[in-house]
Amino acid sequence: MKSLITPEAYDELYREEQYAKYKCLLEVLGALKGSLLDAGCGTGLLYEYFEARGFLERLIYVCMDPLHEMLVRAKSRVNSPLVLLVESYAEKIPLRDSVFDYVVSISTWGAISDKAGALRELKRVAKQGGLVVVTGYPGTFTVKPSELDHTFTEFMECIDHFYVSRAS
Repeated sequence: MKSLITPEAYDELYREEQYAKYKCLLEVLGALKGSLLDAGCGTGLLYEYFEARGFLERLIYVCMDPLHEMLVRAKSRVNSPLVLLVESYAEKIPLRDSVFDYVVSISTWGAISDKAGALRELKRVAKQGGLVVVTGYPGTFTVKPSELDHTFTEFMECIDHFYVSRAS
């Protein structure tokens, strides 16, 4: 699948807006420690945001995106050999069960085709009790995560709507 926007243009157009969402995301996640999957990482802006604030020292971080050109841009940001980049869709995550303390998918909900499948996969790779956060702008989707999986609740509105679940 080819992106309609270049990674460079994406950063220029959306960095400020994404950073505002990431500030809200920190309210949801709390003190970061452990492992995190950034499902739909795009150009790695969340990685950049966390790195600038010193959060990566306490996190095992995995960037995942289905678009190769976005991962190439994300890789250019990564300053650690401990960060894994994975090319894949949220609907079929090629990682083991129960690995992550946090699974986040920021601003991707409207772009996911098999939404129910993606929610199952995001929860599958989260550790028991792990936090799963899915966000999207309501104008880009017709069904809410909470309508497909009752364990998701709308937590806040911060440009995107934030839906949160704990993996069981």
